[in-house]
Amino acid sequence: MTVNSKANESASLPVDPFFYVIMNSSVKAQQSNDKDPTQVDPGAPYFFNAGYDVNSSESYYGIQAATDVYDLSLKKNQHSGTMISIIRVKDETPSNINAVHVGWHVYPRLYGDSHAHFFVRWTSDDYKNGCYNLECPGYVPEDGVSIVPGIAINSVSEPGGTKHIVVFKIFKDGIGDWLLHCGFDSEPYLIGRFPASLFTTMTDKADEVKLNGYTVTPRTHLAPMGSGYLSESANAASFSNIQLIDQDGQTSRVQQNLPAVVTYPAIYSVSPISADGKFTYGGTTP
Repeated sequence: MTVNSKANESASLPVDPFFYVIMNSSVKAQQSNDKDPTQVDPGAPYFFNAGYDVNSSESYYGIQAATDVYDLSLKKNQHSGTMISIIRVKDETPSNINAVHVGWHVYPRLYGDSHAHFFVRWTSDDYKNGCYNLECPGYVPEDGVSIVPGIAINSVSEPGGTKHIVVFKIFKDGIGDWLLHCGFDSEPYLIGRFPASLFTTMTDKADEVKLNGYTVTPRTHLAPMGSGYLSESANAASFSNIQLIDQDGQTSRVQQNLPAVVTYPAIYSVSPISADGKFTYGGTTP
């Protein structure tokens, strides 16, 4: 497991999906209702996602979920992965957006390969500041841990074969730090934190949680999402054991009746959430 030195190129990358999807919400909404979004420049990188926005409460203090992980054969102008997002959109003022994102992604332009990498991303001012992984001061790894942001994930799943999972658990402690626990095919353990000092509005709570697969890809050559299989396939990628964490550290299953968010339903899809807190997602494999 290694961290690729090309991670420091990310400051010059042309498309950051987290920044893009927030700053272009009107385009996203238009595309959500258009099964063939011909208005979009087919050669431009574009953000597509499939998953759930967990907005059934006004306050969030943490979440835990497992996701199976895949290597993907991508071109340099493509980017695909999964992410769990914890966000504070105070008063819906863009400059106040604080957020933490964790997950795995395949990002050839960032790492120079098509392997899955563990990543983190944060911001305290609507993506004007903040960064991926360890490219700027912010996320603080625990001493001696082997799982650090940017690391390649060596054990990956094969569609129809053995599944390898990453378990993420992130929650706010009593002083306002957001603690990240992670496990590769294992129970999660503390690997680092996003200190309270990074944030302006998210030291007490968050008000949005999102779980989704995503791609950043030109429409001329769509990137696979998840395992590459649609959600109804037995080979589809999944989020599982999704649990919300309250202010006292108690867990509860995520609601089953949440509306799905799919930005290109002709190509990518997502299943309903099951009683045990699982959904499948993905697409592009014939």
